[in-house]
Amino acid sequence: MSAHPTDSVQAREFGQSAAGSAVPAARAGEAVIFLHLPKTAGTTLNRLIEWEYRLSEMYSVDPVLFEWSAAHLRKLPPRRLRQTRMFKGHMLFGLHEVLPQPATYITVLRDPVERVLSAFYFMRSYKLHPFYWKLRREKWTIEQFVERSRRDNVQCKIVAGADYNAPCTPEIFENAKHNLSHHFSVVGLSERFEESLALMKLRFGWELKSYSSFNVTRSRPKQGDLPQSTLDLIKGSNSFDVALYQHAAELFEEAVDKQRPEVNRIAQDLKAARARSQGSLGATIFSLRAAARKAINRAYSAV
Repeated sequence: MSAHPTDSVQAREFGQSAAGSAVPAARAGEAVIFLHLPKTAGTTLNRLIEWEYRLSEMYSVDPVLFEWSAAHLRKLPPRRLRQTRMFKGHMLFGLHEVLPQPATYITVLRDPVERVLSAFYFMRSYKLHPFYWKLRREKWTIEQFVERSRRDNVQCKIVAGADYNAPCTPEIFENAKHNLSHHFSVVGLSERFEESLALMKLRFGWELKSYSSFNVTRSRPKQGDLPQSTLDLIKGSNSFDVALYQHAAELFEEAVDKQRPEVNRIAQDLKAARARSQGSLGATIFSLRAAARKAINRAYSAV
């Protein structure tokens, strides 16, 4: 499934609304697989997705027990898999190989330095994270985390479907590039999140009626606060992710260029909606309702 179909394929995918604008035509039986790469605005996307599908049509990989949950998913009977329209969460590429229905992927990548910084400071603040107590007890610095942890080139490994804890290799990198180009309908960037959402809205016909940000790591330094040696260390240890992000950015630009007026319009609407929701009662209510829907979906996915 190419992330960037030809014009002839686009013509088949999109019909015309009464106003003459392009609208996505539903693909019968197609499932969507959202690969949630850690600390790439995936939690916000998860909460938005949960309003676009019925609870019985989604499977969410548990964010804490993700290894068990991803394995549980692959053991579900074909009938349950076939009725599921959205699979999402922390899992490796490759789920489409066991599904009885056709499927396409979406994901959001992030600048590797920003992602590593966000991940480290999130681990230090979230008590349920497996690394929390180790980081606190041993008082690791960001430099020690990069040097000692095997969590390097995370985006590359996940998109390639490779062992999360094994070293990254040129072959894994090439597999990740190939997968992004041939199996993903939308490759988003967290730095241009609203435009990424716009591409998904156009591709899948999502409504995106409400919009707020979730799980943002705020207590962390910015790149400008750190010495260049630290930034170079992160880039060097995540060189495959750096190259993959550059490839993803090229795919993203190509996709936006094909629908730029619509993407810009939707992105502006989403930015305005987020600005209006900041600190509002409506945003609080939406967050509470989203939390409830998330809990129900996680419980349903676990059975």
